[in-house]
Amino acid sequence: MTFDLRVLGLIGSPGAGGFTSQVVDAVLAGSRSAGASAFAYELCDGDQDGAAAQVQRADAIVFGSPTYRASHTALVASLLERLERRTPPERGGPLAGKAAAIVMTGASDCHFLATEKLRTTLSCFFAVQVLAPSLYVGQTNRQTDRALDEASRITAALHGKALVELSRAVRAGSALQSLAPIV
Repeated sequence: MTFDLRVLGLIGSPGAGGFTSQVVDAVLAGSRSAGASAFAYELCDGDQDGAAAQVQRADAIVFGSPTYRASHTALVASLLERLERRTPPERGGPLAGKAAAIVMTGASDCHFLATEKLRTTLSCFFAVQVLAPSLYVGQTNRQTDRALDEASRITAALHGKALVELSRAVRAGSALQSLAPIV
């Protein structure tokens, strides 16, 4: 069974076109190679309503963020605050029953567990099926010109392909689509 999937890459960096964008773009390239349409959206452009509308239309989302103070950026948090959940009294829930991947970048490999805070928020608070493991890319994965190294590009593309597979499974499973947030 094949589906026409839309994968949205939300990039929560304070500036457009940085290292986090490179990694998200590599994940999106993997999604495209698996047959999905995929595009990036830079949250720093300031249009939170536009970002929320894109989330509504997407089948799967890549949440990309640099790591600041062992967490995702305020841009990502701000967007999540705007989105309804699938619990009363909220009627919406644009993330519920969708698949997501988490991509975080950082200056030190020691912060790789920062992905878990976002994973918990997405899965427990929004009923999102989150791809495991998350992708954390640190300084050691950059070339001298600050570009993503080839091994990391291959790993990111694999995450994109896996996200498409997860999204297809979620779309095919009525129980997976029906799950609601914990509280």
